[in-house]
Amino acid sequence: MNTIKLAVLSMILTFCINHHVFAHVENAEKYKKLNPTVTQKVDYHSLIESIMADSPQPFSGTVLLMQEGKQLVSLSKGDGITQDSSFVLASLSKQITATLIMQAVESGRLTLDSYLNKYLNQYLNDDDEPKHRLDNKLSLSQGYHEGITIGQLLSHTSGINTQGKPNLFEPGTRFQYSNLGYTLLGQVLEKVNKLSFSEQISQFNKKHKLNGLDTKTGSIDNIRQHLPTLSLGLTETAKGLSQSDLTINTSLIPAGGIISTTRAFSDFQQKLHSGQLISPKSYQLMTTPHTEITFLWPNMHYGYGLRLNFDDNLTEYSHTGYLSGYMSMALYYPQYNLSLVMLENLSLNLNDFDRVFELHNQIRATIRQSLINKNSKV
Repeated sequence: MNTIKLAVLSMILTFCINHHVFAHVENAEKYKKLNPTVTQKVDYHSLIESIMADSPQPFSGTVLLMQEGKQLVSLSKGDGITQDSSFVLASLSKQITATLIMQAVESGRLTLDSYLNKYLNQYLNDDDEPKHRLDNKLSLSQGYHEGITIGQLLSHTSGINTQGKPNLFEPGTRFQYSNLGYTLLGQVLEKVNKLSFSEQISQFNKKHKLNGLDTKTGSIDNIRQHLPTLSLGLTETAKGLSQSDLTINTSLIPAGGIISTTRAFSDFQQKLHSGQLISPKSYQLMTTPHTEITFLWPNMHYGYGLRLNFDDNLTEYSHTGYLSGYMSMALYYPQYNLSLVMLENLSLNLNDFDRVFELHNQIRATIRQSLINKNSKV
């Protein structure tokens, strides 16, 4: 998918209106039916299975729900899909990129208030440039808006625009979801760590024993020749399902092109939120609301690589993703140490938002309702 198509998708996903959200009431009734007393243990497996069975939306992928290190739900549906299958994470990749940035901050290699141009303008004449960094080399010499900081890129408040065009707005003044911003964060990491982004992901995967994160470039068919666990992405058109035409290049990887199994991303999410990857100070910055956002779900904020919600006295850290052939959702509720990862190798037609995001919305709403009911009894 080219940059223009990706930008259009990001704008659609970010600014879609709230009336597409499925009401919590319907899911609350489903919850009560399956769980007649609030003291009864929640059967999440039955809940999610019931939602999928009732939904007209097809599902192909995996779901993993963990609590306190215990597996509550492990579902795999679709042709050839198992829990060992891997998927393109789409925008869930941003959580990993943000974590690597916070690690670089902790090591003193950069600061959140450093200006972007401080790093990227040096590519042309610095002997320690990563050898593979060939694309966009010339344009980087021109620089971006001089006021854009690393922190603003993390929170999508930079207003960054493509080279040769004015910034979208004064940096730091509002929210504008940007895949380009995370692509540039990946290039900053290459500069300060003197290592390709892909190699950094490989080392991160090994160091933290995630056993499932990967990066590859090329068409999905080409990648599958080297990574046979990667599920074949399917995309829905007016004529039916067809193979995704997604091509992953180095620019896409930090923003949406990391590949993972549900288990590996679930382990990453658990380690991130339990303090095993970054310091308490970095974690607080990552989970602090830096800006309000308009999204499918109401009352949302953005931290660093995470969407945040605090409705109903329930803290929620989340993200979703959409690319041609792949959809994803991750939820984490720190009060209950409850983590959900949902990865799909099927992207539905964006002409019908209600249908595309039905399962995401209903599963999220149902889990939230179960936790809110628990909260009310504390």
